[in-house]
Amino acid sequence: METVIPSNDHESQPTSVPALGGRACTNCARVKCKCIYRADGATCERCYRLKKDCTPSTSVGRRAAKRRGISRTARLEEKLDELVSCLKAQRGAGKKDPDDDFEDLGEQGELESDTDTQSIAALTPATATNSLGGTTLLSAAKTPDSSISYSDEPSPPEAEELLKKFREETIGFFPFVYIPPHVTSQQLRELYPFLWLNIICAALGSPRRRTALGDQARSIIIQKVVVDREKSLDLLLGLLTLVGWSHLQRRDKPFWTLFSQLIVTLVCDLGLHKPPPDGPSMFCAPSKDNDPRISNYFRRRTHEEQRAVLGAFVITSMVSNIFKHAPGLRWSSHLDGYLSNLAQDSTVSQDETLIAQVKMQLIINQMYDDSWQSVSGGGPPALYLSALRSQLHEITRQEKLGTAVRNHPMILELYNFTELIINEAAMSKPTTPWNEPDLRRFEIYQGCLVSIKAFLDTFFATPIALLGSMPFTSFPQLVRVVRCLHRITTIQDPAWDRAAVRRSVDLIPTCDRIIGMFEYLKAASALVSPDGGEDESQNWGLGVFRKMRAAWHNEMANMDAANNTSREASMVDGPQGGGFATAIDFSGDPWLSDVMNDFWE
Repeated sequence: METVIPSNDHESQPTSVPALGGRACTNCARVKCKCIYRADGATCERCYRLKKDCTPSTSVGRRAAKRRGISRTARLEEKLDELVSCLKAQRGAGKKDPDDDFEDLGEQGELESDTDTQSIAALTPATATNSLGGTTLLSAAKTPDSSISYSDEPSPPEAEELLKKFREETIGFFPFVYIPPHVTSQQLRELYPFLWLNIICAALGSPRRRTALGDQARSIIIQKVVVDREKSLDLLLGLLTLVGWSHLQRRDKPFWTLFSQLIVTLVCDLGLHKPPPDGPSMFCAPSKDNDPRISNYFRRRTHEEQRAVLGAFVITSMVSNIFKHAPGLRWSSHLDGYLSNLAQDSTVSQDETLIAQVKMQLIINQMYDDSWQSVSGGGPPALYLSALRSQLHEITRQEKLGTAVRNHPMILELYNFTELIINEAAMSKPTTPWNEPDLRRFEIYQGCLVSIKAFLDTFFATPIALLGSMPFTSFPQLVRVVRCLHRITTIQDPAWDRAAVRRSVDLIPTCDRIIGMFEYLKAASALVSPDGGEDESQNWGLGVFRKMRAAWHNEMANMDAANNTSREASMVDGPQGGGFATAIDFSGDPWLSDVMNDFWE
């Protein structure tokens, strides 16, 4: 507070009095100084000494009275508005509304860089040219990894073609990320360098270059996630790509379970498996929860993040069901909210495919649940299986899915595979005496045969160019389907005609046709690869089906030579020999042995 210094004038000083009513003059009120008026009441001591115009301030009585009438909720809203304005000012200009479908990812608190990460969909053509203070949005989001050069990486024109192939052909089988048509390879590389690297690996035709880049990608993910404990959406998306098309990687020790658990780790470390830490209910009354200002401030998960989490659920669940080593990402009400948000808000057609995949995977997971064996001893009850069939049919109703999505090979195959899994579970139910035909069991066998035939028809009708774009999970499904075909071909049950199965779908010719397709894919890869190198991505399929064919060929020959009448006379009703009657030995190939042995159990 400023002290009033007495004047040295020899004239007599008038008596000073405080400002009436607490109304300080404008000058004193501005510096928050005590205002003492002179005896004449015209000016205050400070203004008189500083030779300033002394103007009384306006009364605040009415303004204070008016403010006292404001409700507590209104005052909280005013404070919240001020807080939002300050935060927007700190985040800088050029940010889009977080409720926009093409929003920026915003500040990811777990990231090491202070720069904001953009979503892929935010990369509009204007993004590359609009600048903020001389720095483009792309350069602002550029990470150090985007400037790294890899050995055997493609030239920029070749990278554009590979990205186009991945966007138009490959991603349709596992649409966990949306890359708009206008996004260039260079833009994607600057925004998500690790995702870009794995996309190039998945789309490259040269086996040697693909293997070299794949080795570098695996080294990067181990170093960053395991050693350095880094976490980012780029690493998550890149790892989903790597695992999704992991059959294109080097054929050494299997890594599916390890990388599947790294996907779960990244989702949890990024906090994407649960709601954001802060919620609007902490700051305002319940009646204001739907206030658009609140929903805009507390950022929802972007569609890009929601796709990544749902894709993580699908791929980790498939890996868990195939190898049975570790559980996948747990389904929760929060993930169910992601599914609902995409279904209601997304305008991207490929999201329909992802939503259908997630819903069918939820049904498959219930069939793989081991708790059924301990509860009922023979799989899920018939009524429960009927409910699952109804849910499956509801997914692909005409009004639910577009024509293109409903007819996509991945959706057709997954639908038939899911239906087969449901029917196969019913085969383990207790049987009736053999002299009482069980028509219910006949319907189960017939349902399995219909699903198998539909799956194989879709697989053989898929263009050969698209077969190379399928994710690795499609091929274990194919093995499971052919294994079930062997089961209903060799099963001994008076309610079932095994000869009718062979007339519809013959086991050995089907294996021959599958082997021929793998051989064609391997030869085609060698033709388009000018630098040579053997394509090992098809070797596992060739090895599995060749071993299965060799084992089953002898079994089928013995079955044809046997006296079917005498065999059926001595049997009991129900599946006899429903598994592999002839053991299939994978010990000659350590890789196949590690991968496939658990799959047969």
